Amino acid sequence: MDLLDSVMLCVLFGLLAATFVAHRAGNERRDVGLLLSLSALWGAGTAAALAWV
Repeated sequence: MDLLDSVMLCVLFGLLAATFVAHRAGNERRDVGLLLSLSALWGAGTAAALAWV
C-alpha cells in the first residue's frame, strides 16, 4: 500500500467519524447529509485508487 492510499483511507475514516459524531450530536440534517455525501464521494475515490494498483 502506498502512502497516498494510506492517507486516503485515514481521511475516509475521519470523514466517517465526523459524520457519525455530527449525527449523534443532533446537528442539522442538511449538514449531516453533506458530510455523508462527501464521505461517499471520497470513499468512491479511495476505492478507485485502491483498485488501480
